[in-house]
This record gives sequence, C-alpha cells and structure tokens, in this order.
Amino acid sequence: MKTILLADDDASLRELARLTMNDPEYCILEASDGKEALNLARTQRPDLLILDWMMPTLSGIEVAHNLRQDPTTASIPVIMLTAKGQEKDRELGRALGVHSYLVKPFSPLDLRERVQNVWQQQAYVENSYRTGDEAAGVTLSPQSEATIDQSQLLLYARDLRRVIEAERNKARALSIANQALQSEIEERKRIEEALRQAQVDLEHRVEERTAALSTVNTQLTKEISARKQAEDALHTLSRQVLEAQENERRRLARELHDEIGQALTALKFNLHAAQRQPETLIARLDDSLGIVNRTLQQVRNLSLDLRPSMLDDFGLTAALNWYMERQAERVGFAVHVAIDTIPSNLSPAIATTCFRVVQEAVTNTARHAQATDVWVTLRCRNQKLLLDVRDNGVGFDVDTAQQRAGRGFSMGLPGMQERARLVGGGLVITSAPGHGTEISATLPLEMKGEI
Repeated sequence: MKTILLADDDASLRELARLTMNDPEYCILEASDGKEALNLARTQRPDLLILDWMMPTLSGIEVAHNLRQDPTTASIPVIMLTAKGQEKDRELGRALGVHSYLVKPFSPLDLRERVQNVWQQQAYVENSYRTGDEAAGVTLSPQSEATIDQSQLLLYARDLRRVIEAERNKARALSIANQALQSEIEERKRIEEALRQAQVDLEHRVEERTAALSTVNTQLTKEISARKQAEDALHTLSRQVLEAQENERRRLARELHDEIGQALTALKFNLHAAQRQPETLIARLDDSLGIVNRTLQQVRNLSLDLRPSMLDDFGLTAALNWYMERQAERVGFAVHVAIDTIPSNLSPAIATTCFRVVQEAVTNTARHAQATDVWVTLRCRNQKLLLDVRDNGVGFDVDTAQQRAGRGFSMGLPGMQERARLVGGGLVITSAPGHGTEISATLPLEMKGEI
C-alpha cells in the first residue's frame, strides 16, 4: 500500500483529490497548511506528495525545499498544484525535485495520470537498479497501454460520479440551509414588524394616556381653582352678611331713635305741658294724637321693611303689587307689573326669595339707575318660576360690579345670586352703561327637601 500526502488549504479541492485517489492500494493523508504538511512528511514518510503552491504558514515550494534538505525525505516525489503555470516557476520547482505540475483547475483524470507516471518512473528506476541495464526503458505494449487507459477511465468515471453526487449533496444541503435561512429572515422580519407595531401602539397609548392625564389634571386644577374661588366668595359673603346685619341693626336703631324716639319724646312733652297748663289740654291732645298716628305709621313701615305681612297673609302676587305701588309713590318712576297665576301651594322659601330679589333689584334701581320706568314680570313655565326685573336707567359694567362685590364693597348683586342658588335656582345680571339693567332669575316651584 502506498501513502499519498495531500496538502491544500482548500477543503473542497482536497476532497476532490481524495475521491480521485480513492483506491484500496492508497493510504491518503491530508494537511491544510504547509507546516502541517512538512511535519507529516517527516514523520510518516509518504510515497508521494501532492502540494499546493500557495498555502498558509509555508508555501508548497518552501515545503519541497525543506524536504530536499533532509536526506531522509529528499527522494519523495512531489506533484505541485498551482494556478500560475509560468515557466520560471516550473524551473524553480524542477530545481527542487518537483516531478510534475497540475495547473488549477484540473481534471481528476489528469491527477491520476500524473500519479501513475510517478509510479511508472519509480518502477523503471528500481528495475534499472536491479538489472543494471542502463539503456533499458520500460516500454509497454499497445495492448497493455489500452488496458491501463480503460481502467483509468473506469476509475475516473466512478470517482467523477462520486464527486458529482457529493456536489449534489452539497447543493441540496445548501438549498435546505438557504430555505431555512430565508425562513429565519422572514420570521425575523415578521418579529421586527410586530415589535415595531407594538412600539407604535405603545407610544400611541402613552400619548392617549398622557393627554387624558393632562385633561384630568387641567380639570382638577380648574375644580380646585373654582372651589377656592367659591370658598373665598363664601367667606366674603359671610362677612358681607354680618356687615349687612350690623348695618340693618344700625338703621333700625337710627329709625327708632330719630323717628319713634323723637315722637315719643314730643308726646311726653305734650303730656307734661297739658298737666301744667290745663287750658292747653285740647290742643296738646290733638298734637299728641297726630304724633301717635305718625309713630304707628313709622312702626308699620319698619315692620314692612323687615318682612311684609302681606306676603304671608295674601301671597306673592299681592305682596309684589303692593310693594311696586309703594316704591312708585316713594321714588316717582312708573311701574309695569305682569304676573301669571301663581300656584296657591307655592313654597314659602321660594316666595320669600322671589320677593327679596325684586326688593333688592328695585332698591338698586331707586338708588343708582335714575330710571323712569321699571318692569316686573313673573311667569310659570315647566315647573319653574321665571322672574324678570328690568329698568331703563343708566346701567353699569357687570364685570366691574362683580369685582367690587368680590372685594367686599357691595353685597347686593352676590346677595341676589346667593338667594337664588340656595333654593336651587339661578340668577343672571345683564347690563351695560347707557342701556339699563335686567335681572333674570329662574326658581323652582318646589324646594327640594321641603315637606
């Protein structure tokens, strides 16, 4: 059995050479670089070296040079595989004992032929040594050469089928690997698209949630601000109510002192004078009766200002008509009153609120509006009382008046609004300088929680 060392850094070329030399008579050794080939040649002493010219670590020509320097390996024949094939390279190889060259790419048949030539030359040399026949040459008969060529062709065909089958297997494996790679690429693309879509959806949900939180935060801020304003308004209103109570007490005290107190004092003087001067008794009594009548009227007026008994005795319609006539006599403007039929079971709280709103609105008109006409309208619509008090006076700026009221300079406007709100209603003030004023209140016919 002959040992052949194949040295090439191309694994596919080594496989081709191995299949070409696939024969029970051969033991094939393989090396992937020049250094490995040199070590195997020195340790295994192969019968033939097939070397690639260009290899890592050591080139094929360097391996041949090193082997020629060693007497134990100097006689190993070498077949050089090269892509160059230039004459100067061939001369360099022959100087180093290279037997023959194969230019890449080569056919397996050429490789087998080169190997057979090496064996034939070795047999010729050995035979020459044995017979001493210097002129002898191994001459094959035409029939033997034909037999050798046919055997080589059969071996080549067999090896070529193996090479083709191996290449087909490689192609099928590469096709399967390519399909798997394509599937993996498609799957990765699908996953990346799913991740991208998930990221887009997540960003969209984050934006929606952020917008919702921003809206809620804005609403909460507004509610807190509104509640703070309401609390401030409540504190201001409470302070104004206390001030109004004190002002009312002061007015009542002044009325009692200035009017009723003076009248009683005058009555007392008349009684004392009549006691001292009986001749003036009749005149004193007449004057005293006049003082008593005026005092009674003043007491009645004070009582009506505090709460008109007519509201409790005859109802809201009568009380409003009486009040408007009385104000027309006092102030001098013309009044126009239009009132629908009011339910007889109207809540006392609603009736009182309606009367007080009219009272406050008309009082403001008398004090500030310089009006010549005042209209009061009260209608029932859809279980609601619709109250409207309007004048043709000088008017005012509503925002400015509301700001002044908020700073505690007046409680007339917020007082009317608070009265309407307490019974579950609402009140709107409409006015402008030079265009009069209109107070519109919407009140329920029944107050919640009232029996």
